[in-house]
Order: sequence, then C-alpha cells, then structure tokens
Amino acid sequence: MQLHSPPQNKERKMNNIHLSGFNCGNEKSVNASIRYLYAWIKKNGAKKTVNPGEELLETDENSIFSIESGAWRLLVGDQKVISIIGPGGIVLLDHQPQYHNVPSSRYEVVSCSTYYEFPMEGIHLAASDKELLKGLFDFMTWSACDISNKWLMQCLGDSYTEVKSALEWMNALPEAIRSKFTAIAFITDTTGVSRSHALSIMKSLKQGGYIEMDGGHLINIIKKLPDGY
Repeated sequence: MQLHSPPQNKERKMNNIHLSGFNCGNEKSVNASIRYLYAWIKKNGAKKTVNPGEELLETDENSIFSIESGAWRLLVGDQKVISIIGPGGIVLLDHQPQYHNVPSSRYEVVSCSTYYEFPMEGIHLAASDKELLKGLFDFMTWSACDISNKWLMQCLGDSYTEVKSALEWMNALPEAIRSKFTAIAFITDTTGVSRSHALSIMKSLKQGGYIEMDGGHLINIIKKLPDGY
C-alpha cells in the first residue's frame, strides 16, 4: 500500500526548495553557453504542460527546466516575487533538507505553459560536454547575481528607487507576460513599497510624460526615468 503524506507535509515539502531562474528569451546579451543549456534541456528533457493555478512540481528530484511557452513567477517568502520566467527561460529546482534554514520558496503558474523537465542527477551523463557545463555555471552565476541585486535594491534603495526598478523590469518583459499584471500589482508584489505611495509616484511619472498607462497597465516607458523623485 502506498502511503500519502498529509496536506501540510506536502505544502512544507513544496516550499522547502531553492529556486533559480533565467529569462533568456529576448536578451541579446545572453551567453551562447546558456542558450546551449536551454536547447540541451529541451532536447533531452520530458515535455510537459501546466495550466494557471496548477501545481507543476510534485517531483522529489532536483530538476532543471526550460520553458517553451507561458510564464511562471518565482516567489520567496511565499509572497515576494523574485523573478518572472517566460519563453526561453531556464529554472532550477533544488530541494533543501528540512533542517536547512532558508526562506520558503514556490512557483506560481501565470499562464498555460509548455516546458521540458530534466532531472539534475542525469547531468553527469554529459559531464564531458564542456559547453553544457559552462552553461550551467554561467546560469547559476547570473541567477545568483540577479537575485542579490534585487534584494540589495530593496534593502538599500528608497521607495522611488524600488518603484523605478520595478517599472523598468516590467517594461522589459514580453507583452504577453506584462499584460497579465497591472502596474500597481507588479510593484507591490516585487517591492516593499505601499500601494498608496507607489500610486503617487506613478501619477507623477505619468504627469511628467515618463510613462504611458492604459487601464492600470504599463504600456511603455516613454523616456528614461529620472534618478531621483
């Protein structure tokens, strides 16, 4: 007989993971080695689909994924969005021991997604592929740097700096992903700025001709946002 864990144990297992993500779909500066890694996962991984709101990771294995379509949000502390991964993206899931004291993390599926999953334990089979290994190292280095920069921005920046960073981040996302969020929801999900203060800053930026909005959605950053508020 197969025993099933209680729901609370499953939730703890799902949250006790380390997440890394890289959205390389539209980035011209992405290293060729990371693009090679993405193509390798797609070639060798298992193709899967998931719909918005569904739990996509029930595996106990450490795995690496390449996203062909759709979008995922990576959250830390169960609330704060640390990354949004779309087509061309790579995500690494690393299960942590129960005693490992790290902030809980989880995925959230934003739109219907097709992705390829490859168990990390199988990477050793390609250990002689130097370009693949370089892609893994470059991916992990970039991911660690990106997350560190986001946290530093929140710890060291003022409210305007956080809003400015969030708007620039949102503006760089593909339209198919950007349209899923209002600007204020994106800002409050990715920064520590209050809704009222963020709305005040956006109002000033709109009046100054810096941003174009429609129905609460960011259409475009018209000109470079000022450094100070």
